[in-house]
Amino acid sequence: MKPSVKFPALLIVALCATVTFPQFASAQTATPNAYVYVINRLPNSVELDGLSADSTGGLTPLPGSPFWTSTTASVYRTLAHSANWLFLADDFKIYSFSIASNGTLTLKSSINAGQFAPSGSDRILALFLDRTWSTLYATEYADSPQQGPNAILAFKKNGTTGALTYLGSTDYPNFQYSPGYIPAFLGNNQYAYNGYCDGAGVGWFAGHRNSDGTLDRFPINPPIPSNPNGTYCPYGDDAADPANNLAVALLLGQNGPLQLAVYTADSSGNLMTNSTAANMPTSAVRPFRMAVSPAGNLLAVCGGGGLQVFHFNGSNPITPYTKRLAEGCRDLAWDTHNHLYITEGGSKGMRAWRITPNFWTAAPPYPLSSPYLLAVVSK
Repeated sequence: MKPSVKFPALLIVALCATVTFPQFASAQTATPNAYVYVINRLPNSVELDGLSADSTGGLTPLPGSPFWTSTTASVYRTLAHSANWLFLADDFKIYSFSIASNGTLTLKSSINAGQFAPSGSDRILALFLDRTWSTLYATEYADSPQQGPNAILAFKKNGTTGALTYLGSTDYPNFQYSPGYIPAFLGNNQYAYNGYCDGAGVGWFAGHRNSDGTLDRFPINPPIPSNPNGTYCPYGDDAADPANNLAVALLLGQNGPLQLAVYTADSSGNLMTNSTAANMPTSAVRPFRMAVSPAGNLLAVCGGGGLQVFHFNGSNPITPYTKRLAEGCRDLAWDTHNHLYITEGGSKGMRAWRITPNFWTAAPPYPLSSPYLLAVVSK
């Protein structure tokens, strides 16, 4: 039996109704390594907090934070960013915030993205950008199969105003909660992928990025490693390095173990692998999110089982590195200074580590009541 893929309840916030944008305080004087923006759930609202990160990964609140507060009912929350813009989505709208040199956010624009969904009433579950930060993509979810297929909506970003212009859409796999998973763009910015399992077995989303930013889906059928003890199914997000290699989590049967494969794309977007049951490392974490470090040599795996980091070796097999570093992990992101940030929740709140291929050191946890998703803007 194929494993069912469940979209974490952490993205669903059941609250009720208004959005406010507070005044912002004066700028910070110190220059941080990164700005970290977090969707934090409070008992009766959701807020967008901003933090500065120092050279150890230590976190300090930004003046004027929180930059956004909402009491809107039953809303999915998602973040994406470029160097100068932060994008936030609720069920239907996408908000564009400019990022000042001191990390302050200012709302500049918004768009009702739900109107462009195939059914006209679908919900946005995830945002992501291409590697050049010129096109913003929104995965949307049809509440019922009768409403139409899931889709990825594409928007052109105005670098001056933050305004978004709708470009088009492409179908996205229509199994339950698939839009919560984000396709990974290869380093060439031409191809994006995500593997999955549905009632028919293993499937793949493969998208080719056109010159105008729209995505065309094309068929692929990469080999899945064999195992005498069962059948592997892709699980959660894929993650790409700056070249043409893709990390894919493979769950064996219904209960695991979960192992990590690496695929390499050719110039036409076809995926091949040298991964086998024998050379794939086992992960203690079933990932919701995975991310390759900017240098391309580390792979972070984040999910309900916590956080674990592996050596990423290009097209060669992934190899073990750290122990399990956290008990839980809701979202993660790297900066360009060898820091990895996660939202863990509970008493731990936000966590950060300085991690290289040779050592890792934890920064003190930063308490937030219930942080979910995050975005990290390196400086």
